[in-house]
Amino acid sequence: MNFLLQKLESHIDEDALIEGGNLLEAGAVDNLFELEKHLWLASVEGYEVELKISPSKVLGGTCECERFIEEGMCEHLAAVMMSLRRKQQAQKQKKEKAKKEPLGPRKLTTGIVLDNVSLEELSEFVRDYAKANRNFAIALKARFASTVSDIDSKEKYMQLLDSTIKAVRKPDRSISVRGSQRLIKVLDELHQQAGHAFLERHFLELAFICQSIIEKVTPILKKAKGQQRELQQDIIRAFDNLHRMLEKGPAPTLLQSLWNYCLQEYNKLSYRTNGIDLHFFKLMVHLAQDHGQQETLLEALRLYIDKYQEEGRPLAPLLLIQLSALEKAGRIDEARHLMESNIMQPDVLLYAIQQAIAKGQMPRVKALAITGLRFGLPQDVKARLEEMLLQLAEKDEEGEEINRYALRRFLDTQNFAYFTKARAAAGAEWPQQVEETLVYFQQLPYAPSRRNTIARILAEEGLHDRLMDYAEQVQSLDLLQEFAPYLIKEYRERLLELYRKLLTDFLRNHLGRKTSQRIREALQRLHEIGAGDLAVLLVEEFRNQYPERHSLMEELALF
Repeated sequence: MNFLLQKLESHIDEDALIEGGNLLEAGAVDNLFELEKHLWLASVEGYEVELKISPSKVLGGTCECERFIEEGMCEHLAAVMMSLRRKQQAQKQKKEKAKKEPLGPRKLTTGIVLDNVSLEELSEFVRDYAKANRNFAIALKARFASTVSDIDSKEKYMQLLDSTIKAVRKPDRSISVRGSQRLIKVLDELHQQAGHAFLERHFLELAFICQSIIEKVTPILKKAKGQQRELQQDIIRAFDNLHRMLEKGPAPTLLQSLWNYCLQEYNKLSYRTNGIDLHFFKLMVHLAQDHGQQETLLEALRLYIDKYQEEGRPLAPLLLIQLSALEKAGRIDEARHLMESNIMQPDVLLYAIQQAIAKGQMPRVKALAITGLRFGLPQDVKARLEEMLLQLAEKDEEGEEINRYALRRFLDTQNFAYFTKARAAAGAEWPQQVEETLVYFQQLPYAPSRRNTIARILAEEGLHDRLMDYAEQVQSLDLLQEFAPYLIKEYRERLLELYRKLLTDFLRNHLGRKTSQRIREALQRLHEIGAGDLAVLLVEEFRNQYPERHSLMEELALF
């Protein structure tokens, strides 16, 4: 088929047209819809009809009825063509009508109203509406809180958050997902105002906004359902804004005020139970300028570490802050001793490595990384250490080390860039390493990625006989399509038999258009690798075996 849908009467026999028209008028065309781009499906008198268009030309069509099978045309297909043509005409008329309509304003929009209302009337309306609608009132206060000068700056933000939290809390004091989202909107508005204060260097206003968020949001974190992480990020964002402010050199009185604030707040239980307390210490490390403040901070950290140990909390994050405080205070020997005493802590180990890198102490970096690999570290830390050692080995051109760590990274990631590095740096032991690598992957639980890794190793190492055996063993069409180019010359007949078996099994167990497309793509792949004669042979076999599968016949015709 290849004719214009608008002129279908010139290409379809009269009987099919008349009967198709009767079916259309009787409403027999059901569920006409576009399954894929330009591929339409419908049901007519219980028969499934497919119609492929270009979109103006009819390219093909099928029906399950006997008349179509015998004659290649039927009243059902004709009815669907007429129904689709009617649908296209209706859409075209709708578009033309829309173009002819006037372009001027036809609706009473918000913008038009605001352009015509007086400020006095608008102010009165907003005041009355805010009294009746709590959500609107909160949004209004959040948006314009910074412009209010009659209330103490921090107090107005505290009041705003108090009223917001009160409004979103349920009787059991929990906060629903929707309530948390409303609170997050108010916090977003406050963060925007904090950003504006930062740009205008209104650092005191910025500090008050951030402190209000920290103090009011932290206690309700565990009550907020589904949005705890988002609310915690709002608190962290407040601390980040304070750090940004410190980099701009605010007034000494503000620095002293922030220092006093942190000393007053950090030890509260709500901060500790919600993981916010460490952010106060990080800020204090930044704030501590003179010897007295540094000693006060170190003593607070020492006591806090004792408290963490009593409560069974992880020490590593606190130890890192203590290290930073010791180094800033110039107590280098104490910092080194603390680091070496806790080197088995992953975070402390990585911190020590970063410090050594910053000082250019590459032998120490290597020694620390090798030491770390002897511990039972988390997988992500182990990976970072191995990557670090690989980079150092490449820098120093140490072939044996490159081979060792590249091979380890390959076993963890199945990234063949590491495999290539390991092979390039290997010596006579490479064949044995390949066998050990294959055994390693073969012992892992089955997964498509593991299967493809084994096949690619065999292919890249030229072990084509084993690759052919492996393809026959796993019976995977995906694997066969990827690795057939390695096998086509030496194992042509075995490859044909395997393709025939896998494609036949696939056709036997799957139906529909996507299955037919998959078969055509597999045959196309055969053609691309120089086995077009095998593809043609299989095409003929499938045409003879499955003539009743219309979508398959169409896909094979495209091939």
